[in-house]
Amino acid sequence: MRLSIFPLAACLLLHLALPVFAGEPTNAKEAEAQKKAAEAQKVAEQKALNEKFAAWKATLSPEQQAWETVLEQNLGMGFYLPLYQKDKLAGRVTAWDYVKADPKLPRVLLIGDSISRGYTLAVRKELAGVANLHRAPENCGPTANGLKKLPVWLGEGKWDIIHFNFGIHDRKTPLPDYESRLDQIATQLKATGARVIWASTTPVAEGGMKDATNADLIARNEIAAKVMQKHGIEINDLYTWIEPDLAKYQNPNDVHFSNDGYDRLGEQVAGTIRKIIPTLPGINTALIPMGKLEKDGYDWEARHAEIMKIKNEVNPEVVLIGDSITHFWGGLPEGGKIGNRGTETWQTLFGQRRALNLGFGWDRTQNVLKRIQLGELDGLNPKAIVIHIGTNNLAKTVNARDNTPEEIAAGISEIVAQAHLKCPQAKIILMAIFPRGKTAAEPRRAILRDINQRIAPLGSQPYVTFLDITDNWLEKDGSISKEIMPDALHPNQKGYGIWAEALKTLLPE
Repeated sequence: MRLSIFPLAACLLLHLALPVFAGEPTNAKEAEAQKKAAEAQKVAEQKALNEKFAAWKATLSPEQQAWETVLEQNLGMGFYLPLYQKDKLAGRVTAWDYVKADPKLPRVLLIGDSISRGYTLAVRKELAGVANLHRAPENCGPTANGLKKLPVWLGEGKWDIIHFNFGIHDRKTPLPDYESRLDQIATQLKATGARVIWASTTPVAEGGMKDATNADLIARNEIAAKVMQKHGIEINDLYTWIEPDLAKYQNPNDVHFSNDGYDRLGEQVAGTIRKIIPTLPGINTALIPMGKLEKDGYDWEARHAEIMKIKNEVNPEVVLIGDSITHFWGGLPEGGKIGNRGTETWQTLFGQRRALNLGFGWDRTQNVLKRIQLGELDGLNPKAIVIHIGTNNLAKTVNARDNTPEEIAAGISEIVAQAHLKCPQAKIILMAIFPRGKTAAEPRRAILRDINQRIAPLGSQPYVTFLDITDNWLEKDGSISKEIMPDALHPNQKGYGIWAEALKTLLPE
């Protein structure tokens, strides 16, 4: 049998004719050389990045430089540190940014993996002006890493709230080991004295993990729930929160979430933290802006919405800020289902003056600060602002602790400052808190006197008049007559007449 050489020759010629792409290795030696060159280039690029980052870091305050050093020591050269360096050199905001703490606000620490990192900015935005939100200086990984690095993450400062999770990176950890390590971490976190919150591990759709299933995460959440119950740690059930909308918010074939998904998770995390803040000891909660705190029939949100709707139309000459004592008096917005109790005296006092009633039932100083923050005074140009607030700060409920006289006075002072900032042309009439309780023996009487003595010096400011009408409410024996305050707290028509008479000469024409 004879073999033709022509097909072989044609194949050889065709092979020789194929182009050799630039940079493509032709043998093992060249491949190795190219590999080394690529590694050298990567090292050179990282060196250049480090030099630029060091130059940027040198421009920072000593405190921020110290934080950047912690990040450099913990983020790791493989992925997160170069990514963070590039972000900062480009001027981008990141989850690991240095937090310049406001000493008046609680310190909150987030501990967790890349899911936690993903919702950090959303939580920080939600809690702006409410808490100093920090996060651990790395992707915290599994519980084994948590036990090793917890002292670094906690640092030397005092934490008021710690919100933490371990789970996805423990998906292959034997369950007994996971439980043991989590128990040790919970013990250490509780020992800090902070309020500790456990975040359940978020779910993952089928195919989202190559080496585990959602059932593995559920098993770890069940173990975590048992550990948290043992330690009395509150659970923020992010699994249940996001699971119904998982297809909408989670990236396909991934454990991570879209930006909208992280915003959704951040909303839940921030809400959980916000509910705890009013109960914290050691923090002046009277100064931290808060929305409605009490779970009752009072529609705080609806009244705020009505005020925002009508305030510019009313264009008030006089604004009254306060709690239910102010709300029940009269004016706009109308009292709603609760009604008003002093409409006649309101009309007698204000007459043709345009007045806006910013009194809200159950409000404390922190609620008023929140409403100012939400814009209730924005764009207004009143001649006078009457402020009467603080009595509800004496109440201790499951949703908010009671405040000390010093704390309440600080909250009132901040309200005066914010009102002046929003309406600098207005004369502020600051009321001493009205007495309450049937007799002079009522324990809160002495506390109210203490608060009033503390806020009286605010009247030395040129735009503030301090008005104390305590004695006007009292009988000779110190009691409060039912004829003016049927419940020894809220005035009736006759009682509001006492307030109106005191204000009459102070309101601008």
